[in-house]
Parts: sequence; C-alpha cells; structure tokens
Amino acid sequence: MDEKKVENVINKSNLVTNIIYFGVMVLFIVLRILTSVFAENIGAVGSYLISIFTQVGLLFLIPFLIFKFSMRAKTHDVFENFRFNKISLKAVLVAVGLGAIVFFLNVYVSNFFNSIIQLFGYKPAVSSSSLPAEWWVLVLNLLCTAILPAICEEFLHRGMLMSGNSCFGVKKSILISGVLFGLLHLNIEQFFYATIIGLFLGYLCWSTNSIYPSMIIHFMNNALSVFLSFARAKGWAVGNLFGYISEFLTRNAVLGFVMFVLLLILLVMLAIEATKFLIKDSFVTEFIAQKKKYASFFLRKSYFDEIENIKQSSTQSKGSEKRVVYVNLNEFLGYIGNNTSAFLAELEQIQKKIKVPLLSKIFLWGAIALGVIVTVMTFIWGLL
Repeated sequence: MDEKKVENVINKSNLVTNIIYFGVMVLFIVLRILTSVFAENIGAVGSYLISIFTQVGLLFLIPFLIFKFSMRAKTHDVFENFRFNKISLKAVLVAVGLGAIVFFLNVYVSNFFNSIIQLFGYKPAVSSSSLPAEWWVLVLNLLCTAILPAICEEFLHRGMLMSGNSCFGVKKSILISGVLFGLLHLNIEQFFYATIIGLFLGYLCWSTNSIYPSMIIHFMNNALSVFLSFARAKGWAVGNLFGYISEFLTRNAVLGFVMFVLLLILLVMLAIEATKFLIKDSFVTEFIAQKKKYASFFLRKSYFDEIENIKQSSTQSKGSEKRVVYVNLNEFLGYIGNNTSAFLAELEQIQKKIKVPLLSKIFLWGAIALGVIVTVMTFIWGLL
C-alpha cells in the first residue's frame, strides 16, 4: 500500500469537503436572511420554491458535483464512499418503526430544552401557513419538509461530511456531522434536538455502513410532524394527541409523572433494540459484499501467487508431469477474511499518521463559527 498516495487522497477529500461545507453554510445563511427579509414579497409558493432549490441544489447537487469533479471520481465511487449501501427489506421496516420512536423521543427532548431556554426569556416563534389544509398542501409539505431533507441533508452530513472528516477518527467525524447538522438549522429551538438526532444518525450510519437507515428515520421524524400539523388543521382528534396527553399529565400529577417516565423508558428500550437489530442485520446482509469489497487486487494476487508456487513446485519435483490444483471457494474467502483485518488495521494506522491540513481546519471551524453566531442570534434577537 502506497501510504503517501493514500494520505494525499484523504487530505484532499478532507479539504474539499470542508471548503464545500463552508460555502454551503454561507449561502444557506444568505438565503435564509433574504427569505426572512422579503417574506411578504415572496409569499407561500415562493417559499416552497426556495425550499426545493435549497435542498436539491444547495445541499445536494452543488456539493456532489464539486466533490465529484474535484476528486476526479466516478459517480458510483462517490456514492459508495458516502455509504449508499443496500439494506434488507426487514431493515427498512425496522428503520420506519425506529423513525416513529425517534419522533416521540424528539418531543421529549425538544420540550425539555425549549423549557430551559424559555426560562432565560426566549419566546418561541409561532409558525403559520397561508395555504389551506388541503391534501395537495400536505403532499407539498411532505416533499419540502420530509422527503427532500431526508435525502439531501443526510447526503451532506452523514454522507459527505462524515466521510470527508473520517481522518479525525470515527468519534470526531460523527461529532462534527452531528453538531453541524444542528447548527445548519440556524434556530436555537431546533439546535439541541437536531444535534442529538444528528449524533444518533451518524452513529447508526457508521455502524450499519449504510446511509439509508438514517434517511428513513429522518423522513419519518419530519413526516410525522407534518402529518400531525395537517391533522390539527383539519380538526382531527389525532392532531391534538400531544395536547390531550399534556392535559392528562396536568390533571393527574402523580400518575401522569409515572406514565411519563415509564413511556420514556419504553421508547428508549425500543430504540436500543431496533438499533441493535439494524446493526446486526446490516452486518449479515453485507458480510459477503464486504469481503468482496476489501478483497482488493493485491490480496487476490497474493493468494493466486501462492497457488502458482504450488504448481511450479509440483512440476519441478515430478519432471514434466503436471498436477491439477483446485481452488476451494471457502478457502479463498477465508484467506480474504483473515487478510482483511490486517488491511483495515494498516489503513487505520495510516489515518492516525495523517496530519489534517491547516486550511481544512480553518474552513471547518469557520463553518462551525458561522452556525454558532447565527444560532445565538436567534436566541438573543429571534432572527430567522
């Protein structure tokens, strides 16, 4: 393995990633400011169009194209590097259920942090829509608030950002993607729970080696919020679900507190078990694929070189007599498996030696600083 070449590729990927993300953060803030200032002129329809452009263009297409051409990589290689790996149907269904669990846990977390910042004088913004509570509005909201963010925001954070900053190590790359995911919301109300969800999705993406569970959970969390808002506007009972729960807890303090704690414990336990299943299932599903992936050319060449040596030694020992040597597939896969661990260990040692370019750190911390400044401003002055 050419250590210098690997180091150069990782450094370049890291630098390109952080430059792209810094640019995305700047443009995202500018768009939010312009949208806020000219909200009356833009109107509801214009806001939806800007949202679609922001998600598809700014958070997905532009970063993808810049990264692809900067790294001179094939489209397939880019998506593979960003963990766009298949998962089983069972994993999809479990991820859907886990997304619903995460939504309800998110209600706990957001209410907790919002109550804290309100103690310091923060007044939550009241959102309103000028569009009627029609089905086409629900579909439009699902597209702009659930489908596109699940794809585009996960691509940017759990895909490009985590992969590009892998040179910092697993824990730091997950932390970076989670914190920046929270900061990109540019809202003190959303920062806390978005960061916690971002950290969880980063861990899940890394553990399953696939970005799809994160996308599904992200979609479910946002989609349930959109649906309940729609149901509330339509006057459906389910729309006021949390209102009924809150009223019950208020009227029955002791019983309500006990149920509150028990439900929280139940949700956490279900989330843990669902996460374990996804990790295990992804390992089983991708086991053979991972062996093939890491069975790179030099491993195969080394193995068949050994086979060739056996042939030559057999020929030399018995003159011109030739022996047929059969290659056992299980033996070959076993050989690959044994050498894969050594290959990964060598790659990890190389990553530890890599010194991240100062310019890359400047852009990374610049993006974090911009996000922090705007988020704090939303707390002080209620902007954006």
